[in-house]
Amino acid sequence: MLRLLSLSFLISLFSLAVISQNSDAIHVGSEDFNKLISKGEGVLLDVRTEREFQNGHIENSGQLNFYALDFRQRLLLLPKDQPVYLYCNTGWRSNIAASFLIRNGYTQVYNLEHGIMEWEQADFPVIVDPNAQPDTEDMFLTSEFNALIQQDELVFIDFYAPWCGPCRQMMPMIDSLTTEYKGRVNIVKINADASKRLMRDIEVASVPYLVLYQNGKILFEHKGLIEEKELVAILESHYRNIEKEK
Repeated sequence: MLRLLSLSFLISLFSLAVISQNSDAIHVGSEDFNKLISKGEGVLLDVRTEREFQNGHIENSGQLNFYALDFRQRLLLLPKDQPVYLYCNTGWRSNIAASFLIRNGYTQVYNLEHGIMEWEQADFPVIVDPNAQPDTEDMFLTSEFNALIQQDELVFIDFYAPWCGPCRQMMPMIDSLTTEYKGRVNIVKINADASKRLMRDIEVASVPYLVLYQNGKILFEHKGLIEEKELVAILESHYRNIEKEK
């Protein structure tokens, strides 16, 4: 059965002779990942925070917090003679963890390439713990989102997640632009973790995702980090176009 082995058992396994041959981690989509873990062999590991795990995880998976100080140390307690299946929300944290394992001699490492966000979009099941505490900050329902993007004014949306490093890096810039463009561009933050139904409905499987709307049409979209200078130029350009049309 897929499981996170007990710490004492992992320590005993770690002391055994292991294969040291290097190879690349194998990145797979949700369908292939499901087939692999359905075999019931190896270790399935969620590398998100405990709260994220409680709010929806793949059945039979263990959990190690990617941001914990001892994460790498504990990760190396996994057995090297079994397949290791890793996932997070979008595949970013699990990809880093997979690469770390490969560098340390693991040869059967599989990463859910686009994370549990894509997994849920593909209608594969997740387990929600009874004591889960869903995130509600910056939550949007699909109906609210649809009403928002149909406005005549420019609506710029920052899809983010609290665990997302690039999202946190850009947050001060987004907050600053919200003040700077007040009355010209409606800048809105949407928490992907708190808005899972919306993310499924609009088929967005990764963050940060930045998108500019007017009257329901996408004028600009971007995935990942963006420099403030570039973003300002885009907002200014579209705002000037609107002013010319008045």
